[in-house]
This record gives sequence, structure tokens and C-alpha cells, in this order.
Amino acid sequence: MDSCSVTTVRWRRLDGKNRPSIFVPFGTICSLLCGIDGKKRMDKPDRRVRRTRESLHKALISLALEKHYDSITVQEVLDRADVGRSTFYTHFQSMDELLISGTQELRRTLHAALENQRKSAKRHENVIAFSRAMFDHAYGYRNVYFALLNTGAWPIVRQQLQDVLEELIRRECKAEIAKLKTANSDVPVDLFVHYLTSAFFAVLIWWMDRRSRLTPSQIDEVFRSLVLPTVHAVLG
Repeated sequence: MDSCSVTTVRWRRLDGKNRPSIFVPFGTICSLLCGIDGKKRMDKPDRRVRRTRESLHKALISLALEKHYDSITVQEVLDRADVGRSTFYTHFQSMDELLISGTQELRRTLHAALENQRKSAKRHENVIAFSRAMFDHAYGYRNVYFALLNTGAWPIVRQQLQDVLEELIRRECKAEIAKLKTANSDVPVDLFVHYLTSAFFAVLIWWMDRRSRLTPSQIDEVFRSLVLPTVHAVLG
């Protein structure tokens, strides 16, 4: 129910006389009672919720580094995070949902990387401006990647990461992709986006699975050398 609700409160005189009643919108009363401080008070539960979710996610990741992900139980996460079972299910429906909740921070990181690269990127390279930041992220969390690669969680994580990258390519690089409409190419936009994300994950998984000694910068150069010819051929 919001502040514009039609719910009303009837105010009557206490002397019992038959006087007109006054109807006041309930939302108006709440606004008057809460005043400016209402929003501040609402921010506190939001911070508590965020801390709880972060605590649960950190507990799961720390356990994944110690044992096989598929053998981790909800109770172990609760004990590690010192959180009750009812609190867990208030925020998450499953362990997998808790796991992929961490991609929100990655999304912010990649968005920031795109903004930083936008001005300096060469022709058409905005469509893969995410790549270096993503390789840096993978390298920084390589122990987590190693722990998840051969578990039941990896397909879920991979799909979530692929969704994030496809979203970035479509939304943040829409100016470049829009050129497909006038470029001399029959490649559908959906196929182009799918190609870029699939090519990136092929390189990422090769790099991670083999524990290559290539640095993030070096593997990024490899990725770009593989896809940029196609990017230029499609976009013109």
C-alpha cells in the first residue's frame, strides 16, 4: 500500500455529538508521522539486508574453497555466517541462487570498465571493452573459478555470467551494434552477440582450465586478436 492509497481514517468527536466526520488519507498520516526521517529509517533495514546477504555469500564462497561445492549444505553456510535458517530463506530460495547473487558486483565492475574505455577505445572496440576487466576479475577470483569449474554450479554460474555480458554488449554498446542495420552484413544482431560471448567464454575456460601462465593482459590480447577481425568485418 503506498501513500496514495484510498484507505482512510475516520476522526470522531469524543463528546458524542452528531458532527461531520473527517476522512484523512492513511498515507497522509504516515507521511506526517514519518516526515523527512522516514526515508532514513527505511535505509537501515536495507543496509542490514545487504550485510546479511553479503555474509551468506562470503560463507558459501569460503566453504567452496575448502570442499566440493556439491557437498556443501545449507546448514554449513548458516553456521559459517551465523545466520538462522528462516533468515536464509527470506533472502534466497536455494544455494545456487545465493551463489549467483555475487554477479551483481561483477555487473557494476564491468559497467565501470565500459565507461572508462569508451573514450579511448578504437573503432568498434567498444563491443568488447568488457574483456580486460572480466579477465582481471577471473584472475583475482581464480581460486573460486577453479573450485567451481567441475561442479554442478558451473553451468549456472556460466549462464549467469553470459547473461551479464550479453546485456552489456546489447545495452552499453548499442550504438556500435546499431551500425549492423546499415553495414553490408547479413549477420543477425542476436548471432553477433552470441558469437562474442561464446568466443569470450571459450578463451576464458581454456585459460582457467589449463591454469595458463598468461597474464590477464596477455590473454586479453589473444582474445582480441581472435575476435576483432570478425567485429570489423561485421560492423564495417
